[in-house]
Amino acid sequence: MSFLDQPMTTTDELPRSADVVVVGAGHNGLVSAAYLARAGLDVVVVEASPTYGGMTATNEMLPEAPGYKINEASLQASLFRTTNIDQELGLGRRYGLKQTIIDPAHFQLAADGSSLGLWRDPRKTADELRHFSRRDADRLLDLYRVIDSAVEIGLPLMQTNVTRPALKAVMKTVAGAAKNRKELVNVGRWMANSQAEAVEEYFEHDMIKAPLLTSLPFMPFDADLSGWSLIYLGVLSKYGVSMFHGGTGSFPKSLAACIHDHGGKIITDAPVEELVVTGGRVTGVRVRGGKEITARRGVLTACSPRTTLERLLPDGVLPHRLQNAVKHIPTKKRGITDYKLNIALSGTIRMTKHEKWRGDGIDLRLACNCFHPYEEVLAAARSCVRGEVPDQVPGLATVPTAFDQFAPPGKDVFWYWSGLTPAIPRDGWDQARKQITDNVIRDAQQYYEGIESLEVARRELAQPDLEERFWAIDGSVYHVDPTITRFGPRKPAPGFAGYRTPVPGLFLTGSGTHPVAGISGMPGQNAAKTMIKLFKAEDSGGLRHRIAALAEQERGVQARLELADDPWPTPSAPHA
Repeated sequence: MSFLDQPMTTTDELPRSADVVVVGAGHNGLVSAAYLARAGLDVVVVEASPTYGGMTATNEMLPEAPGYKINEASLQASLFRTTNIDQELGLGRRYGLKQTIIDPAHFQLAADGSSLGLWRDPRKTADELRHFSRRDADRLLDLYRVIDSAVEIGLPLMQTNVTRPALKAVMKTVAGAAKNRKELVNVGRWMANSQAEAVEEYFEHDMIKAPLLTSLPFMPFDADLSGWSLIYLGVLSKYGVSMFHGGTGSFPKSLAACIHDHGGKIITDAPVEELVVTGGRVTGVRVRGGKEITARRGVLTACSPRTTLERLLPDGVLPHRLQNAVKHIPTKKRGITDYKLNIALSGTIRMTKHEKWRGDGIDLRLACNCFHPYEEVLAAARSCVRGEVPDQVPGLATVPTAFDQFAPPGKDVFWYWSGLTPAIPRDGWDQARKQITDNVIRDAQQYYEGIESLEVARRELAQPDLEERFWAIDGSVYHVDPTITRFGPRKPAPGFAGYRTPVPGLFLTGSGTHPVAGISGMPGQNAAKTMIKLFKAEDSGGLRHRIAALAEQERGVQARLELADDPWPTPSAPHA
């Protein structure tokens, strides 16, 4: 039996203690666990769901369509190739992870059969774009120069602790800024603009404007500083976007194999009910049924920060100011939220009109495709803010059976993701969910022939379904709204950045921590390296005691400051 096939530990086999307990077996929690176990720590991962992988899980579409597999919430591994996780953990060399770059990663499809491919090489995209607008083709290459500079400057700081950055990362950023100094003014102006303003400044044709909104609905399109969303183009060109063979679930499977290989354990179907706090320090977890696991060094949670700090941490551990900051971590304040549709089909989807127009033999089913015009995307966002389901629901569509065996022979699966559904639908989710799905299928049928006639079963995940399936507050796939004020040292909230929390023994990782959501593993990698560095310092002989004493002193000072800042301090008991 290979590591990939090994069953997970059951709750009957819960260990009494470990060096580190990781709460949540999404890909970031597993990345952290793999690094910690490889460093020689005794690691136990506890996961609430029956399967591990979180939003990157690939499972059979049961009971709706046996034999069909789906990435339950994800599509592509958009950011993983920006990291060195594969190399450092040996996921490809030793644990079976295999990935292939998809190029073009995206197409914009038009109703008349035309299309624009977004290639890894910007020059190839520009060559296609000249068919629609020669001006836009030249402007695209101008924009890529600006964005490529931003990636070179900013990426090193994404791959380190945001509050205690590694010197090597800082030096790389400084070197990137020096190398690209001629573009610094353009970088600043582009990032300060709204996303819509940046798109309209550079481009005039719908074929390039539309996908730069549809694919990247992070902040409101008219919000200042939302122009940074377009940095994805730089990731696309420099690193390429890949798909994992076997689905995104192959990533957590390879991580699980690495964890097991280094003595770690993963326990599924074991939701944590409470963090155990002893003497002001988090010392373990209590899982469903009352069983406890003691954490000798610390507890790392990879779930939503609000889940950790509001639901799992006992009341009264955090002072009022910090508890109030946690309460106001935004999870659905943008007006938009996410939606995933999976459809099992009894035959093969056709894209005859669009493939005939291109005439280059590319299987258009494979890429993540958009097919709504620019103005429809803007209108959809405005409808969501009003609490209305958009008449058109822009998003990304793909038929992954063009890449891998996700269905029985001769059959397809269709996946669709949208970030443009209403966060608070006026008519409630039962009606909104049906309306969203009906609108998506109606529009997709114009481009993906056979969706309606070949449907065997569907599984739709709207906001409440995402919350129930993945234990994510408000169904947020980001855990924290990806607004510009919730990045860097304010992510997830002031006082909680840098993976260490003000509560000794408690650490955070996951999509709600630095740097970003998406399938990258960077939050998990950064958190684990932060913990390993701290543990080494604590274990370094006589220095250990000095560090501990300084830490206790710092916590005492901080507690006094919190009390002084607290507008509603708890009254002291009267003197006897």
